[in-house]
Amino acid sequence: MYKLKWLLKRFGFLKRISFEFIDKLIYQKESQFLLHSWNAHKTPYTSILFYNFLGRILWASREFVMKKSIKLEGYDTSSKELQRFYKKGQHSILWPKSPMVELSNYILDDDFTTKIENSLKIAYKLEKEKFDKTQEWDRIAKLITKHFFDNSGKIIKENLTSFRKKRELYQELFNDQFTYLDDKESYEKSYLKSIDLILEYHRMAEKVDKTVLASISESDAGENICAVYRGKRVSEKSLFHATVVNDLIKTISFDAKTREVILDIGCGYGALNRMLYYYVPNCCHILLDLPETLILTSYFIKYNFPDAKIAFLEDIEDKLDDFDSIINEYDFVIVSPSLLTYMDDKSVDLVINTASMGFMQKEYQEFYLSNTSRILRDGGYFYSLNKEYNDKWGIGYYEWDYKANYLTRLFEYNNRFSFPQWIGQKIKEKS
Repeated sequence: MYKLKWLLKRFGFLKRISFEFIDKLIYQKESQFLLHSWNAHKTPYTSILFYNFLGRILWASREFVMKKSIKLEGYDTSSKELQRFYKKGQHSILWPKSPMVELSNYILDDDFTTKIENSLKIAYKLEKEKFDKTQEWDRIAKLITKHFFDNSGKIIKENLTSFRKKRELYQELFNDQFTYLDDKESYEKSYLKSIDLILEYHRMAEKVDKTVLASISESDAGENICAVYRGKRVSEKSLFHATVVNDLIKTISFDAKTREVILDIGCGYGALNRMLYYYVPNCCHILLDLPETLILTSYFIKYNFPDAKIAFLEDIEDKLDDFDSIINEYDFVIVSPSLLTYMDDKSVDLVINTASMGFMQKEYQEFYLSNTSRILRDGGYFYSLNKEYNDKWGIGYYEWDYKANYLTRLFEYNNRFSFPQWIGQKIKEKS
């Protein structure tokens, strides 16, 4: 009798084997699960499963016909409705939810806009002593002045709080070549673009840790339009930043007990820094960009971290000769280029530059490379994601004079632009 039961149980195991076979067909290897008994349920955790090539074909085919998995902001949902996904846990979303899903209640007030305006005036005064504007800097300055300031020089709050809403303006301002959704397009076109986006999301799990991909969610600061997938706001730019964050946290051992210093040269409005801050919170993040761009950075960081200690130029103008005290006091320090000269030798643990230093004129590039070598401590890291060769837009990294010796710790080619992702560790020079 027991033998008969045993044989029947073997047939029952076919259920488990069939599930495992399907997993091998459609999921990436790390998303395949082993079940423990013949009557075990197929794993329901769809929020952390990633499709392989065949799985992506099947998923995209279903989405093309049924439009089942993606919600489009501006059409059938809004970013504010995101919280309703998280009233309780469910299989289709990461639970407990990622802190990146939180939506800020920050309201831009007159005191803060005045602080930004004053900081911009200080930046103009500091930068005038250093460099003439490049053609690109001049273009950005004029564009920001036109759209974000009134005739009296005051910030137009409505335009600042929606600075990512108008796709044409946003792409003209940053010229970053990413694909963005626009609710002025047809629903069909936007949904097809979103299918491509989510296919890339699954494809990236071959290179990026799935826990990073399962956690990321775009900020709604600036009122941008996103695809909502698995309870998260997803954009092509957020996937690019996930790649950078993954490179950094898998290569560098950040010490939670030590307050480290990270400098991002060309931070834009701070999207990468927002994401990285969740992984490296015990740190001073120094965000550096052109004076005009920093009004967007200031709003974006304040919106996402209203309780963080944020230093604007107005706060630190009289402390610049003691930059270490600024680093020790603040979580974020938002500065223009010339502030690099005030930073102490060997005071920074990580310098980041993504897709900007290779597009600079030689004078600026030399300035940043020299100061990177000077302020980076021995054993510190330099992360670069830039083009290799010279062209009409700037100087490729094959012709950079790094000014220091670096031991390569990471070399990859798996980002949106197919530029090399490189992390070098600064090596102490022999005496």
